[in-house]
Amino acid sequence: MRIFKTSISLFTLLLLMHTYGHAQFMVLGSKGDNKVDGQPLKIGTLLQLTQTITVGNGAYLGLAHTSKKTIELKKAGTYKISDLEKQIANANNDLADRYASFVISELTSDDGNTSRFNRGAKTGSVTRDVSKKPLLFMMPVDENGISKTSKVLAGSKITIGWFINKPEEINEDNIESYRFIIKDGSPENIGNTIFETSTSDKKLTIDLADNKFKRNKTLLYQVEAVAKSGEKFSSPEAMLKKLGSKENYMISQELKELPQEETAINNLIKAKFFEEKGLIANAINMYEEAISISDVPQYRAYYNDFLDFYGLSKPKVPTASTED
Repeated sequence: MRIFKTSISLFTLLLLMHTYGHAQFMVLGSKGDNKVDGQPLKIGTLLQLTQTITVGNGAYLGLAHTSKKTIELKKAGTYKISDLEKQIANANNDLADRYASFVISELTSDDGNTSRFNRGAKTGSVTRDVSKKPLLFMMPVDENGISKTSKVLAGSKITIGWFINKPEEINEDNIESYRFIIKDGSPENIGNTIFETSTSDKKLTIDLADNKFKRNKTLLYQVEAVAKSGEKFSSPEAMLKKLGSKENYMISQELKELPQEETAINNLIKAKFFEEKGLIANAINMYEEAISISDVPQYRAYYNDFLDFYGLSKPKVPTASTED
């Protein structure tokens, strides 16, 4: 049902682009001084072959073509829409088009993406408030608020983030560093530390192709907040489990069919792919890489909606309201 609804949404989008003067592109993301024929560009603007766009210094522009392919402009200058269309490859790729369709539809949704993130139960996630732990990972949790095992693609990069769940216990301003630990999860060597690092950030990207991790099918990980006073606060221990060889091979082969150029939109497409495969840790990494390439408000909001949907966000502190 979800695929059907998304396909209808994309069909409507393409129909609109065709109806309004044979438009060829739609604006997916925009940041900075971007104009079309001298007028400011807005999200959802339809661009026709006869028009010209100007990208300002330090600006960014992400466009979707009627063919469901995407293009990004980050170099300041003037571009003819007719020239941009020539850059779009004619080759069809059903798998790539399918995931591009999802992302284009969701980024341009009229209801602010509400329909996507209200489509039923969230697999493996619940409200974070049930957890009494002061420090939590941005990973799916069970009904007791304890992080579950996360399936991951072997040889891939994953990003693991965490947040302070109980600010009344941990004052973030008093945290000196975070100590991140990865342990062997195999029965014969379980609990042996194989990696340890300190960071001031609340996230860490690890490469599972690294020799330290490539032989381990299961990895345990934990983070510890170290206060300036020396006091320490630990998260629950969580687990990464690599896919079996057959499933890992099949997903890796499909991944090769997606756009390989390192752009923000292409990484959003890969994030959607990993989400559909149930590989949330891999999806998070793709979102993080997309934002690191182009930190556009539309893309960040898209990522935040994803985190909220899976219950991976830091709990929002209720704001006091006053009555007149």
